[in-house]
Amino acid sequence: MRELGTLGGAVSQAKAVNRRGQVVGTSRDGLGRTRAFLWQEDLGIVDLKPLTGVNTSANDINENGEITGGGDTGFGDFHAYLLSEGTSFDLGTLGGNESEALAVNRRGQVAGHSRLGGAVAKHAFVIPEPGTMVDVGSLGGAGTTSIAHDVNDEGAVVGLTETRTGQPHAFLWTLVDGMRDLGALGAGSSIALGINNRAEIVGGSGHAFLWTEQDGMLDLGTLGGRTSCANDINDLGCIVGVSQTGGTDARSLPVTRAFLRTPDGTMLDLGTLGGEHSSAAAISEGHDGVVRIAGHSHDVAGAVRAVVWTVRLT
Repeated sequence: MRELGTLGGAVSQAKAVNRRGQVVGTSRDGLGRTRAFLWQEDLGIVDLKPLTGVNTSANDINENGEITGGGDTGFGDFHAYLLSEGTSFDLGTLGGNESEALAVNRRGQVAGHSRLGGAVAKHAFVIPEPGTMVDVGSLGGAGTTSIAHDVNDEGAVVGLTETRTGQPHAFLWTLVDGMRDLGALGAGSSIALGINNRAEIVGGSGHAFLWTEQDGMLDLGTLGGRTSCANDINDLGCIVGVSQTGGTDARSLPVTRAFLRTPDGTMLDLGTLGGEHSSAAAISEGHDGVVRIAGHSHDVAGAVRAVVWTVRLT
């Protein structure tokens, strides 16, 4: 586990990592602002400054080094962006004053969420080609919310949608089939957070789950506690996320730990920087038997720091 530092503030969190070891996320700076960062071995942690406003985020990076997130525009709006080859592109909105990109695939297709014109609700979007923002819709009808959390290299999108009962459910969207409700574990809510190029989907529904076309939604269990959530899956089938352990910290709150679930079904506690809590947000594709995992951990003093784990698969 490697701590990545901050941009001068007290908190940093890593959101994504590619197989080259480039990591993106958010950090507070010395003025208390939330700023998008890029970390790589030869540069350390740097402020990306993707848009002109005060607060920015970096949520994903692809194998080409393209980065996506959101930021203040300087005019009171918050817009999704794509940073490619040193140039930042404002991706606009679905008509409202707010959007944020949460994922970018190898082809540069972007997914996220945006407010609609004249509406409070947000809808998931995908940008299959430059200049075209497609409203993915919602299963709940007019005035309900959906959010896209990931997009694979085939352009399949997963996320969360309100349903007509008001219950949030995980969804899968494709250009051919539209939006599909993936259901839940039991009668509860669910959210889909990651999809790989084999159309294997992970997320949370009380417990972390893995969804496949063949088997539906499978409960992945926990590290011993009551709840867990899977945040990402790579093409090897390695899954990362966060789980309660069954223990409590000094404030009597449930201890939460980052986990890696290997393809053989073993769920590994990835540990911490010395504190009680950690969480894994994303996993890279494998390279020479090694995967990198981005997330955050509490240190001994309780400060939240962006980290990257490097794990050799056996």
